[in-house]
Amino acid sequence: MTTKTDSTFSKNELVLMLALALVAMTITTVAVVPSLRDKVKAAFELGDREILAKVSGRISVKGPRVTVLKIREKNRLSLEVYDLDGADGMGLIAKIPLAESRDGYFSLQGNATNLALTDVDSDGQMEIVAPTYDEQMVPRLNIYKYNFDTKGFDKVTAPSEEH
Repeated sequence: MTTKTDSTFSKNELVLMLALALVAMTITTVAVVPSLRDKVKAAFELGDREILAKVSGRISVKGPRVTVLKIREKNRLSLEVYDLDGADGMGLIAKIPLAESRDGYFSLQGNATNLALTDVDSDGQMEIVAPTYDEQMVPRLNIYKYNFDTKGFDKVTAPSEEH
């Protein structure tokens, strides 16, 4: 005598439906919770690192020979400074995050550029000049000077006007 079950679904079909329901709930949860969504998005993103500009030169007569890259990564701008005179070849000596997220340009000796090594204060030492725009599209000129004591870069600020 054979007994017939009342279910129209087989055991395998029920397991498959349960698994699909769990997957659907997981995807819905990830889509609704912003922090989870950002983590999943970041896991699937290929490197969105983009080199916007490159400049090379010697900081000063006694300073290192460097290559500076202006990088956009995950909608953030930064500068990477590599020492070309190092014992190991090219080595990263500084990674400088820029506060603004929009790339900018300025005119240097009649040419538009978005990154430069130039002697801004006429002291014989080159500074890194990296223009950007803030959220209100106000231009910012980021200037960094090599510090021989720390072997790093310091942000240059405008001198205060004292009367």
